Amino acid sequence: MGRELIAVVGPTCTGKGALALALADALGGPAAVSIVACDSAKIYRGADVGTAKITGAARRGYEFFMVDVVEAGAPYSAGRYMSEGRAACEALWRRGKLPLVVGGTGLYFRALLDGICEAPPGDAAVRAALRAREAAGEDLHKYLSEVDAEAAAHIAPADTKRIVRALEVFELSGIPLTKIHKKGNRPLEADEVVVALDGPRRWLRERIELRTRRMLAAGLLAETRELLAQVERPEAPPLNAIGYRQMVQLLRGELDEETAAAHVVGQTRRLAKRQRTWFKREARAKWLDAAKGTDALVDEAAKLLRTRLKK
Repeated sequence: MGRELIAVVGPTCTGKGALALALADALGGPAAVSIVACDSAKIYRGADVGTAKITGAARRGYEFFMVDVVEAGAPYSAGRYMSEGRAACEALWRRGKLPLVVGGTGLYFRALLDGICEAPPGDAAVRAALRAREAAGEDLHKYLSEVDAEAAAHIAPADTKRIVRALEVFELSGIPLTKIHKKGNRPLEADEVVVALDGPRRWLRERIELRTRRMLAAGLLAETRELLAQVERPEAPPLNAIGYRQMVQLLRGELDEETAAAHVVGQTRRLAKRQRTWFKREARAKWLDAAKGTDALVDEAAKLLRTRLKK
C-alpha cells in the first residue's frame, strides 16, 4: 500500500459514519483501515450525543483519529486540523494502513487535502494601534513593503483593510503573511478517492427529524448541562454548534422543549444545504444516493474504490 486515502463526505444525516464502517470492513477491517474524523464538533471531548459521535463498542475495534482532541471551550482551527489530521494520515501510512476520512466539515476537508494557511486570529488591539499610526500620518503601505514586500506589491496603497490585516499578522507572529500562505497551501501527497453522499430532500428531512428525537431521548440536554459546567462562556465551542445551542436556550428558559427541537431540525436542514453547496464544488467527489441504504452503497462504493485505486 502506498499513500492511498479514502474519504466519505457530504451533508449531515446522510449515513456517512455507517458507510465508512461498512467500507472499512470491505477493505480489510481494523487491521487494514483506520478512521480519521473530519468534524469540527467531534473534536471536543464530552460532545458525544450532540455530534452523533461513534463511541465505545460501536467502533467495532477500529482506531478513530481526530476525535476527542481537546476539552470543551478550547479553541481549534482548520489550520490545526490540517497539521494534526495530516500527521495522523502519515502515521497510518507508515504502519501500512489506509486512512478513511469521514465527516462533513468542508473547511477541514479542504485543509486536510489541499492545505490552508493558518494566520493568527485577529486582534482588535493590534488593529486599533495600526489604525492610530495611520491616523497620525504614518504610511502603512510603506511599512508593509519593508516587512512583506511581496504582499505590498499585490495590495493597493488605498486598500487599508488588507494592509492592516497583513501588518496585523506580522505584528502578532513576526512572520510575513505571504510566507504563511506559501507554507500552508501545500496539498497533501496522497492518492485520494472521495465518495460524497446525498439524498432526496424529503428523505433527508425525515432523517434529521428522527435523529433529533433520538438525541433528545439519549440525553442531549443533560450532556449540554455537563458541557456548560466546563466552559467559561455558554457560546464557547462546542456549545455554539446546532443542538447544543438550542439546549442552552432551553436551559435558560428562552425556548420550550418542543420549540427547541423544531429549531434544531430547522438549523440542521440549513446546515445540510450549506454542506451540499460546499461539497458540490469538490471536483474529486463521486456522488452516491444515500437513500439506497448502507448495504447497497457499500457495494457501489467498494467497486468504485477498487477501480480508482488500481489506476
